[in-house]
Amino acid sequence: MSMRVTQIQTQKTILAPSMQQSIEMLILPIAELNTAIDQELQENPLLEIDEALTAQQNKHVDDIIQYSIKNYGDRHYSPAGQQSNPDDEIVEDRPIACSISLDEFLLNQLHLEITDTEELKIGELIIGNLDENGYLKISVEEIARWLDLEDTYPVEMILTIIQSFEPLGIASRNLQECLLTQIKQNFNGHCELAQKIVRHHLDELGRKKYQDIARKLKVGLDEVRAIARAIATLEPKPSRKYLKNDEQNIYVKPDITIIKDENDQLKVSINNENIPCLRVSQTYQKILKQPNRSKEETEFIREKIKNALLFMKSIEQRKQTLKNIAEYLIQHQRDFLETGNHSTLKPMILKDVAQVVDRNESTVCRAISNKFIETPVGFFPIKYFFSQAVNDNADGESVTSRSVKEDLKALIEDEDKAHPLSDSEIEAYFKEKGMKIARRTISKYRKQLNILPSHLRKS
Repeated sequence: MSMRVTQIQTQKTILAPSMQQSIEMLILPIAELNTAIDQELQENPLLEIDEALTAQQNKHVDDIIQYSIKNYGDRHYSPAGQQSNPDDEIVEDRPIACSISLDEFLLNQLHLEITDTEELKIGELIIGNLDENGYLKISVEEIARWLDLEDTYPVEMILTIIQSFEPLGIASRNLQECLLTQIKQNFNGHCELAQKIVRHHLDELGRKKYQDIARKLKVGLDEVRAIARAIATLEPKPSRKYLKNDEQNIYVKPDITIIKDENDQLKVSINNENIPCLRVSQTYQKILKQPNRSKEETEFIREKIKNALLFMKSIEQRKQTLKNIAEYLIQHQRDFLETGNHSTLKPMILKDVAQVVDRNESTVCRAISNKFIETPVGFFPIKYFFSQAVNDNADGESVTSRSVKEDLKALIEDEDKAHPLSDSEIEAYFKEKGMKIARRTISKYRKQLNILPSHLRKS
């Protein structure tokens, strides 16, 4: 068999270094941006802090802090009109209390496991789209589309790697996948039977119909009971321990602050606390103009000046992108920002924001990932304001899935425990409010909120 060399022409998207750096800066929340700037200052001698501008900027930051103290005092970080409940499992509106954030923990594992730049982007996008329980709530098809990939294979591959990280079950797409991931690692000798039960009889397992499972799988009842007890020890919410309050609280700093000015108008301020103003060293600029410099010295200085300018531009682009997103948020969610009533939240998706701020969806996704916003009505992850439309109410206005979930949760909390509401009764309740919410949608949201069906809530 003969061998020959052939040329094949292919098209491949490669990001320029300036674009890569811009995206890296955009992903970073405020605390990590500080670290990145400190590192760049150490590595690039031509980059330095502009002390005068930094002092002026810090004065502006102090004014924002004093405004917050004056207007909000020791306000609890939760949506207005809602009481704090330490047992509430919906934690995205509360400050994070943990020794290390889950995202940081996962990203550390990702960078140890993967070195390829393109694969890292996929992994970071997956990690940035985990919900409060550690589940991946967007599809691999959406991720592939955001990154302009031809198929979903690279996303599936990276997702499998991330699902092997600690905590086990992270980035699962549903409860079944979460449990199966943990079974593979934790079960010795009973893995096959446990997998069969979770794959094919999860609903019966939840209803404790062990005899039905034993009969269908043709195994002993005691064996099924033993497997059920073992499955009950698995973690259905992989991120739980990263959101519980132990001995130490680490409160997340907002990347964006929205305040009301003296005219009661909403204004955007990007958090620059401890972020120094940078400039290219004037000393090195003068050295570059001096004669008799060697070619190597000249090239070194030119390269470092170029890197410094790109770094400063990336930080400014990050600031401008966040500001544009926040200004759109003010326009689109003004009613909520004025009242704090979650029922006034309007549907808002990445595509709509991307069109308005003139960025692509993946850029907007990176910009809001792991970032928080301080508003006149509370402290929120920016993702809180992104929600799909469920249906139209009687007034012809869209209803957000988040609003429906909040109403559903409140309705079930206040129900008569002796006569819990069925999904049909809940559907009728929403219909009376002028909201056309299908029963299957109610069932889906109830499961996402980890609320049992009515016959299992009865007490």
